[in-house]
Amino acid sequence: MLTRYKLNFLLRIFSLIILSVIPSLFLFEILPSFILPFWTLIVIFLCYKFQEKRIKPSSAFILICLSVIICLFFILFIFKIISIELFDILYLRLDIIIPFLILQTLFISISTIGFCKNEKYRRYESIVFFSIFALLFWTQGNFSMSVFEHPIYAVFLSLIFSVLEIFRLFLSFNFEKKQLKFFLLFLSFFSFIIFFVLKNYNEAASVNHGGLLQPTLFRFDFSDYLRLQSEIKMSDDLVLVTHFDKNFSHNMLRRMYLSGWDPAKGFYEKKAPSENAQITSLPKGQKDILHRAFSMREKAEQEYFFVNLSPSSFIAMDYPTKIIPYEIWDSSKFNGGYKVFSDAIFDFASDIYGEAFPSGDDGEGLSKEDLDFYTKIDDESFKLVHQTAEKITENIPDYLDKILALKFYFTDGDYRYSLKPGKAPDGNQLKYFLTETKKGYCTYFAFSYALMLRSVGIPSRVAVGFFVQPESEIMNYYPVRANMAHAWVEVFFPFIGWVSFDPTTSQLAEGENINFGMNAGGEEFNSLLSEILEKRSEIKITEITEKEYDISNIGTYIKRFFKENMSFFMLIIIIFAVLIFIIYKIRPYLILKFSKNNRRVVLTAGRLFKKKRQSSEEGTQMNVLIQKAKFAPECTDDDVKIAKKLLKSKNRKIIILLTFSFLSFILNTENADTILFEAEKAIEAENWERALSLLQDGIKRYPQNDSLFLRLGEIYYNQELYKPAYKILKKGQDINPDNSSILFYLSGCASSLNKYEEALVYIKNYLYLIPHDRFAAANYGWLCFKCHRPEEGINFLLNNIERYGKDLSVYNSLGTLYNEIFDYKKSKEFYVKAINEAKKLDRKYSGAIYYYNKAILESQFYQFENAIEDAKAALDMKERSSSYMMIGELEERRNNFTQALSSYFSAAADDDTPLSILSIINLFLETGHIEKAEQYILNELQNISEAWISDYGLSVNEFKSNLYDLKRELYIRKYNFEKTRLTLNFFDWIKNLNNKINYKLKYKYYDAVFRLYSLKVAKEYKQNNKRYSEDVANTLYANTYYYRAFKGKGKKALKYLKNSESIETMLIPQSAGAYLADKGIIESDLKMLNEGISKMDPEWEKFALKNLYAEGSKIAKQTSPQLYYLYLESLFDLNPTGFLEHDIKLPVKINIDMDKTENIKLNSKKIKKLITSSRFIEDDNSKFSLQLTYSDKNLSFKLTDKNGYTLYSKNFVIEKLDKKHFKNSINVLVKDIFSFKL
Repeated sequence: MLTRYKLNFLLRIFSLIILSVIPSLFLFEILPSFILPFWTLIVIFLCYKFQEKRIKPSSAFILICLSVIICLFFILFIFKIISIELFDILYLRLDIIIPFLILQTLFISISTIGFCKNEKYRRYESIVFFSIFALLFWTQGNFSMSVFEHPIYAVFLSLIFSVLEIFRLFLSFNFEKKQLKFFLLFLSFFSFIIFFVLKNYNEAASVNHGGLLQPTLFRFDFSDYLRLQSEIKMSDDLVLVTHFDKNFSHNMLRRMYLSGWDPAKGFYEKKAPSENAQITSLPKGQKDILHRAFSMREKAEQEYFFVNLSPSSFIAMDYPTKIIPYEIWDSSKFNGGYKVFSDAIFDFASDIYGEAFPSGDDGEGLSKEDLDFYTKIDDESFKLVHQTAEKITENIPDYLDKILALKFYFTDGDYRYSLKPGKAPDGNQLKYFLTETKKGYCTYFAFSYALMLRSVGIPSRVAVGFFVQPESEIMNYYPVRANMAHAWVEVFFPFIGWVSFDPTTSQLAEGENINFGMNAGGEEFNSLLSEILEKRSEIKITEITEKEYDISNIGTYIKRFFKENMSFFMLIIIIFAVLIFIIYKIRPYLILKFSKNNRRVVLTAGRLFKKKRQSSEEGTQMNVLIQKAKFAPECTDDDVKIAKKLLKSKNRKIIILLTFSFLSFILNTENADTILFEAEKAIEAENWERALSLLQDGIKRYPQNDSLFLRLGEIYYNQELYKPAYKILKKGQDINPDNSSILFYLSGCASSLNKYEEALVYIKNYLYLIPHDRFAAANYGWLCFKCHRPEEGINFLLNNIERYGKDLSVYNSLGTLYNEIFDYKKSKEFYVKAINEAKKLDRKYSGAIYYYNKAILESQFYQFENAIEDAKAALDMKERSSSYMMIGELEERRNNFTQALSSYFSAAADDDTPLSILSIINLFLETGHIEKAEQYILNELQNISEAWISDYGLSVNEFKSNLYDLKRELYIRKYNFEKTRLTLNFFDWIKNLNNKINYKLKYKYYDAVFRLYSLKVAKEYKQNNKRYSEDVANTLYANTYYYRAFKGKGKKALKYLKNSESIETMLIPQSAGAYLADKGIIESDLKMLNEGISKMDPEWEKFALKNLYAEGSKIAKQTSPQLYYLYLESLFDLNPTGFLEHDIKLPVKINIDMDKTENIKLNSKKIKKLITSSRFIEDDNSKFSLQLTYSDKNLSFKLTDKNGYTLYSKNFVIEKLDKKHFKNSINVLVKDIFSFKL
């Protein structure tokens, strides 16, 4: 029998499964989705079995946890000792997920035993589960719901969980009077808490989305008032995709304007006395919006497709005139869309705006009441801004010049853009911005500018909405992200209307690292745009129509009505003329059909017959009948029948001829070639919508015409929309597998989508049809490289090299393929041939590429001097980001960090890939500039498309492996710094503890992801090699990535290191030293380590040496003091950031010299204790000395080496040397000493 208890237990299992699914959604890269739910069932089963045996709860909990932990670690041990590749991989994966399984075991066992044994806990367990569920979702970035493909899924999951738990709550209570009273009281309290939390959560969400956007049930929208926050953050959530002519890309996309001003509330939405209310929500049906006609406006057609914006939002440029809501296709990614027409400013023509101030005359477009309204300002704000505004504009008579002068005061003056304006001591943020900090975000600038304008009598209001990036345009579509939300000012011009002015400066405040030129597009935008282009034909326009009347200006309404419906009236006139013509033409036939007058019928038939110009026997008969009708006393019914018969016979022939001619005309004109011709004209005019519509309709009409599929695929391909291009070209290939052009483009699409095996097949089939295409042959060689099939590519190109002749690209491909198999001599030979041919043909761009590739070859074979010469030669031929990157990498190898950073910045200026940014981040980490590295990771590595990878020598998994390697390096350094940072007070200690936990967890996560991606790369090299054990190059690369994955895992790593060593040292003898040293570290063999170091290049392998000295010092500390100090000295000389990276303390002799006359609250013992609590350790045998002196309010530090040479010195002016000031000085000291000056 299913009792209340059993039903509650069953429902509880479902709730626990839901709770266990959520972590897998967050940590999908390291946690397979089935692991935690499956483990949940196992632990529940164990708890149930122990409960049946009636074991004490505490004993049951201990037994379950111990048995599970012992079992897991026993399995891990088995995987560790068995040296088989499969067990190695299982060991690594289990090692990553064990902490989650243990935490899951603890939670489920405690809660399940409590549920079974404790009725009071059972009653309130739903509240515990609700709290855990809310906590798991709390981290979801202020309603961004990034773990779900669509917010509705999050809502659906939340509803299921809520229903389960509420039902369980009712099952747990008997609801006696006392319990019912408590339950109702608790629900009331819980509701109040939820309301309070959500209110604060919404405010936090607004702060985290630029201070402009606020959440609305898993979506975003603008608030109807703006406040000045002391700090905001930016989110890069894609909120919508918009479509309009690129000539209007400078226009702002306005969500609403805020006309009212209140010093306590800020600018807020309020209607001016004589104005119609602005439309702030999307109407349910089509709607015409009337407004006064202003000059200098053009009709701008826009479309908006909402992704993360509230579907009721309404956005438009300037003056919207017509709204057409869409019923979009069934989509999990879009939640609404519409079309809107606006009267928009086409271009800012400052020379014709006029000089006149608004007078309040209705004829100008702004009434006296509205003019007063839009220049209204309170006394306190007037005093704050008027004097400055008046001073700026006092000698400027013209209206526009005054407006621009005030704008330039903010954009070109002392004001700076900052996300952290700071908190005003007196609470007046606006005054603090204008008079003290002079830094803020867009809302600060908009408020100040609007108030200054009002203070000098210029009508203004604040507008909020979005800007777009013109360079992000694809086929007139633009991505709009949350960090593109903006506030600006609109100013009224007589007869022209409201015009937008943006006073926000682009000059950044010190310490800010905001990329105004960030890439707004990316993979997500391309995917959404592809869906729009493919599904456009499924858009439905609602039939509902809403009208808006303006009785105050009937003349304008009539004029607008005729103007907007002119095409309709022209159509009516044409139809009327055609009808008259038709009536005239069919009148004779009507007479024949309906007339009772025999003479009239015969004569009419005769006239029609004669128009056919017949001279046959039938013509003679018709003439006799005509004469009889004219002159005979009687015209009979038989005469009428004969005349009609003669006419009908001729008409039949003509109808057949006309029908045949018409069909021939249709067939000849409405064919696929005509469609292609019209589409080409549309493409030339960049009328993408018409071109796509023609081709898509043509495909429906001629589904077997592969040319239509090809042209549509070409358009998508040229716009870098590779997914839709790939899909449409695949359909074209199904129709005609031998269409060479389709095969060529399919290869390009597959390559850009990182489907290299497919791309290789397509280009191979293409070359079978078009064997003389040199470019395709070179591309075939490149794809063999990408697929790790160098031998295949070499054989093909060598067998066909006579056919292609002295072709640069073929030589280059051969050089790359020989490099892949470590044939230095052959690779260099073909690169040199490619370079020489490029020079002969004056192909500088190609020559630069070939020099760059040769530099990679030289660097790989430890010929670093040659490599840097080639990289510089590449730059001499043509400046390319890759050449700068190569120079940067080589300079970084020898610790020339300043030169390397300069090269990386030069590369980043013209690099549309993230590679230069990754190099910059890595350099900042290597030199100890952790904050800068973190800013670049957060600001520059967003919305990255993966299409660029097809042109570079790495795979998607290799790129992600490198990316997560940087992230783990970032957070281990941040953790190590916090670990020894001296806290200043209790709250700072709490912050320090929180930071350490946060950074450690992030390091563990990114370390796990890095290792798993390294495994994937190793698998790629192994899978693409059918003879894995025989292919030297792929075997080497696979073992190298296995070593990366297992590094730090003892003998597991050593096995793969030895495998790599046996191959690479045979191919590149210069690599022997590094392998020997790495083995020495793993085996804790200092002799082997020293032997390896001695074989390494001290000039070009400084990065590797830094890590070897750091790890060697940890081994030597226990066994060889002499080597321990030697390694630390070498590490400090080479790069002091290694101490922080590897969590090593610098041993120093501490000398303290304190002026006893000063007011000092610290004695020498306490000072030494504080110093040794940070990144130093006192050691009298050390070769380093730290001299501390405090005299005349001046605290000085000096670090010297064994020869007394000053390595570092710094002075701090401190009035009173107490514990807090000293700790702060030590923290600054540590940051400075253990970083490399750039």
